[in-house]
Amino acid sequence: MDDATPFKRLPNVAIDKAALFSMRNLPLLEQGTSYDPLATAENLWVNIKVYASGGENALHSHGGEDHSFIVLQGKANFTFGDGSLATVGKFEGVMIPKNVQYRFEADETENLVMLRVGGGVRAAKGLDDLTSFGTPKDIGKLTTFADGSTKIGNAPINGESSKKRIYAKGKFFAPD
Repeated sequence: MDDATPFKRLPNVAIDKAALFSMRNLPLLEQGTSYDPLATAENLWVNIKVYASGGENALHSHGGEDHSFIVLQGKANFTFGDGSLATVGKFEGVMIPKNVQYRFEADETENLVMLRVGGGVRAAKGLDDLTSFGTPKDIGKLTTFADGSTKIGNAPINGESSKKRIYAKGKFFAPD
């Protein structure tokens, strides 16, 4: 893959049946981030995130969802709004309840690959209005920075996610 190769997974939407998904052959990166949907149900969504470096660099919280990060490769250094710190390594995770402020930075020795699982009770029903990450838009609108401003995914304040995505040629997570 070159830097122009788009890699888009469409979420497997689950309303009245099970949704299967795979993380095999996920491209690794030289620069930037990827945030791809794996499966979405009305009150639960699963994504895969890859960071070449950086992370979610600005303190923020999600007012509409509880979520968890499970590290599949690499390490993430988390900072929480209360000042506490945690390093989360391979096959470890962190559960972040709604409204808890956090940020994280990837250890740059290798790509950080994380499974992200989020869920919340929604006022809206159905799955007609999803973000490109497979998250319901009504949930995403409740994500704010520590100063109260609304978080936008590719804003420069987010660090690595504002950089152009460049795929690492021939490098994949969990290759077959």
